[in-house]
Amino acid sequence: MEYGKYLATLSEFEHQVASLSPARAQIQAVKATLSALAKQELPKAPLPKLGFSTAYLERHLLDHPELFELERVLNLVRQVAIENFGVWHLFSSAWCEALKQELYPGKTIELMAGNALLAKNLPATFAVDELDWKGQDNERPDPWTKVYRLDALEAVQRYYTEVNNLILAWAPETTTKDQQILAFLRQKKWSGRFIVIGEKNGATNSKRFWQEAKLNYVPGLNTLHQPFDAIKDKVFLVK
Repeated sequence: MEYGKYLATLSEFEHQVASLSPARAQIQAVKATLSALAKQELPKAPLPKLGFSTAYLERHLLDHPELFELERVLNLVRQVAIENFGVWHLFSSAWCEALKQELYPGKTIELMAGNALLAKNLPATFAVDELDWKGQDNERPDPWTKVYRLDALEAVQRYYTEVNNLILAWAPETTTKDQQILAFLRQKKWSGRFIVIGEKNGATNSKRFWQEAKLNYVPGLNTLHQPFDAIKDKVFLVK
């Protein structure tokens, strides 16, 4: 759905549910997130869980039958972000600040960076991506900062001795490059931090990666990274 049309639809719902604070707050959070992305900025706060409990619906549905359709529309936000802004994963500036505290001092590579949201918002970070998005829901890269056209595995093999952190967010499930990167880092006994954001055995990364990765949950980062739709991705420190 086109961004402007989606915002207009949300505004109509916002008027209809003006007396329902929880529903109105979800609409406003989604609008704020997309408005930030439109300016190539991170939203200040993460999205809340979108949708309504059975109890909430039972209490309000008689007066507000539009809640069912509103729930469906709210959960289109990720697809709208993908199609309009080339953003598959929704970071917030609050989460990004927490991430800065988890990184080792030194240089960072954002692998398979897409439009490089993190590289723009992290110090001493450069982004690599093949920038070939053929067959994706958005085939038009529009980087927020400089992105080097480079295969992720090649980047790791070339620069692993020069960096202290690697970040891999929302790697596609259609390639085993993630597992190959992990195998290479283990072979070289790399001592940096390998941070992966994804849904285990779900929407991101290869099956081989999830089978072989030793995953450490990062509480500080996951506090500000709660699932807002059906995808239950998390932040892991991978060994």
